[in-house]
Amino acid sequence: MSAVDAVRDLVDLARSMGYEIREEWLGGAGCSVCELRGKTVVFIDAACSAQEQWEQLREALSRGENPA
Repeated sequence: MSAVDAVRDLVDLARSMGYEIREEWLGGAGCSVCELRGKTVVFIDAACSAQEQWEQLREALSRGENPA
């Protein structure tokens, strides 16, 4: 499985868990999780490689923020 496929699978899992996923250019800052308008949103940094995105998304989801 390629890193891109792994990111897609993890994004699909996050969405199925109730997270909203947004891919934005964050200049290498990495993934971040916040609550916006009552929804838990995960921002994926488009400036990062697929491997970095996967690692950062996995870490963000493992912190256990509950989707609103």
